[in-house]
Amino acid sequence: MISLVAQQCQQISDYISLDGNDALVLEVGRSLRYFGSLKSIRQQIESGIETQLSHTNFVQAVAPNASASLLLARTGQQSVIARPDDLRSRLGSIPTNALAIDVRVRKKLANCGLFYLRDIWRLPLPEMRIRFGRHFSDYIESCLGLRPGLRQRWQAKPVYHDSVDSDHGLYSTQQIINVCEKLLHRLEDFLKKKHLCTDQLMLVLDYGSSGQGNSDHDTGGDTRHENITVNVRKAERSARLFLLLLETQLTGMNFSGEVYAITLHVTHFTLFKPDGGIQQKTRGHDSRDGSQLLDTLAAKLGSHAVQRLLLKPDYCPESATRMVSYLTPPSEESLLTGNSVTINSHNPCWLLQPPRPLAIRNQQLHYRSPLTLLRGPRRIETRWWQEQGIRRDYYVAANTQGNLLWVYQDLAHAGGAEQNSTAWYLHGFFG
Repeated sequence: MISLVAQQCQQISDYISLDGNDALVLEVGRSLRYFGSLKSIRQQIESGIETQLSHTNFVQAVAPNASASLLLARTGQQSVIARPDDLRSRLGSIPTNALAIDVRVRKKLANCGLFYLRDIWRLPLPEMRIRFGRHFSDYIESCLGLRPGLRQRWQAKPVYHDSVDSDHGLYSTQQIINVCEKLLHRLEDFLKKKHLCTDQLMLVLDYGSSGQGNSDHDTGGDTRHENITVNVRKAERSARLFLLLLETQLTGMNFSGEVYAITLHVTHFTLFKPDGGIQQKTRGHDSRDGSQLLDTLAAKLGSHAVQRLLLKPDYCPESATRMVSYLTPPSEESLLTGNSVTINSHNPCWLLQPPRPLAIRNQQLHYRSPLTLLRGPRRIETRWWQEQGIRRDYYVAANTQGNLLWVYQDLAHAGGAEQNSTAWYLHGFFG
């Protein structure tokens, strides 16, 4: 709801900021000349948000700075303070437990007998900073207008929509690509102007009505559509890249008829962050080249056909990795993996699920041929607090075919036998 109100208030001010989910800050100083007075501005605001807040009580407060106006509004005071010199007298009766500060600071203020802002005005600012911390001191200074407050400007969520109509139906892939190229270049211009990028495009191919192929262009038939989604893992704004991925998807497609209109929708946007420094640009270019190859594979084979390996903070080898779709955004990877994980070079990437039992022939481990243990043992013991606890000794082994294997002896189920055939397993391959 607060976003709808903010969108409506854009007719009043071009500088809007949100404070939580229940407060809106408007800079109206530059709007006074147009509207004539504060009273007129308040009437415009009330008439504009009447529909959104018809069943909600709201408070308007005006002050020379955002912190003071928010403090007045949150304490239910529909006041207008026009001059900065009046802030101390008009704010002095506000209790300190209404301040937007940490609860522990509120308790300290109460313990010191400071129950109202007029009590705080008596304290020198340096002494206040020493006793109650820098954040509290900065907040009081911003309420008095002694410190400029920098607030993040709210912007309406952008939605991009563009379309091209064709008088004559498009029947070949190349004709459709040529039209899409124009749409994508216009999208690139829009993204550059707004300093945005996107990771998903939606193209709608309109085959027209069922009789539109005739000379009389009968419009009484049913309209048919086909949706095509273009995805990239890392948000981009390059028309060349989007065109390459779209062409990859369109190649080999069978269209159900002639296309009379193509519409481009974009609803997923992120802020564009340019690379900084020569080294970072070089790394970003190399990463982008690899991502472009994988983006192309995902467009050709389908987004779920390309998988990525994620590491998880778990000592159990079979639980330390997870396969996810390549298009899983980096923001979701942190939720899947938890904290940052350091790559452990001792474990191979190719693990067998489940591990394969190894045979013992002539008192020697065997996989296609006798095995030679090259390195180990490396003990992994975890989940002892669960029924599925593991206790294993891992080795790097090789056979005569040149395979480098990762094998282990299951000590938890070895039954005391040093070379029990049921206690040795092949868990993975190196290389």
